[in-house]
Amino acid sequence: MSTIRVIREGGRAWRPLVDPPGAIPSGGAEADAFATAGGSFTTGFWEREPDAWSFVRPYDEVALILSGVADIETDDGEVHTVRGGDVLITPKGSAGTWRITETIVKFYAIFSEG
Repeated sequence: MSTIRVIREGGRAWRPLVDPPGAIPSGGAEADAFATAGGSFTTGFWEREPDAWSFVRPYDEVALILSGVADIETDDGEVHTVRGGDVLITPKGSAGTWRITETIVKFYAIFSEG
């Protein structure tokens, strides 16, 4: 894509999460913003209501938390609390548990090797 674009709040084109993880289960949505040819680098928006679930990252992700609050507990027991304005870095292979306490919205950038 060689065209410069601006995505405004109302233009995110949210769609419901497909098979969202979690114990409750809770609602959520996502919206794609950009992807390279082949999809090794993608960006978008993600929203999730309070819930908890375990994860193992199959890719590298950097996310700007736009709003909400969540605790991310690593497998070794360290707890990272994130809220609006924080940058969350989850490298490939990282694992733990997400616990969202206030509906969270993030802008993410994901890199997946071939």
